[in-house]
Amino acid sequence: MSLIAVFQRSTRNIWNYNIFDTNSTDESIIRIQRRSTRVYILALSLAMLILIMYTTLRVSSSQFQIDNPSLSTYFYFYEQYQNIKCPCRQYSTEYSEFVRVSAKYHQVCSNQLTSNEWIAFLFDNHQTTSRYAADFRATASHQFQTLKILCDLSKATIENGIEKLYSNNLISGRLLSKEYFEAELEADILEFERISKANFQRELTLVRALMFGNQLMPAVETAFTIIVRSDTPGVIRAE
Repeated sequence: MSLIAVFQRSTRNIWNYNIFDTNSTDESIIRIQRRSTRVYILALSLAMLILIMYTTLRVSSSQFQIDNPSLSTYFYFYEQYQNIKCPCRQYSTEYSEFVRVSAKYHQVCSNQLTSNEWIAFLFDNHQTTSRYAADFRATASHQFQTLKILCDLSKATIENGIEKLYSNNLISGRLLSKEYFEAELEADILEFERISKANFQRELTLVRALMFGNQLMPAVETAFTIIVRSDTPGVIRAE
């Protein structure tokens, strides 16, 4: 048998190869089975070729360890390698270790109008208590003293909230990314602001309820004034 005949026979056998043979005698079914065989072999060969190329061209990965890296070093490698891992030796850290919060108060509470010197200056021991209650000079020192109390209450509320924020713990088993850390810190600060406002309003509401509920009388007698009307004899009206 010549070489050409062997090649032709091998080509014919490959072309007519059928792995889906069902021993059918229908020519149309046999043609479909042979075409399916060719598509299957072509797809299998392509998948094997891709797998071989991927295995051959795959970049070998290496693992290295840096002891006690600085924050800048961590951020540098974090931008270069997304799968970087930096486990923490300490899983819990108080906010006081890395956060500093400073409160900026309204100018009314941060100037001399709420100082003891100003309140003492407004109080006249000989005339304040004897003046007419509607006269501002009779109640000025007491009004500024009330303002000072409200400012002190707000400052105490803020300071207590800051101390509570400092005592909170940031818990994580690995070093956080800069974006996640800033988002977590911002959320905690916003929560601190919300709780501080709610606490101050609750304390102020409690003071108001106690004053109105118990009908407390101020020492400067500004709750009401007794006026004797000359145009209506025998009638006394409280205002």
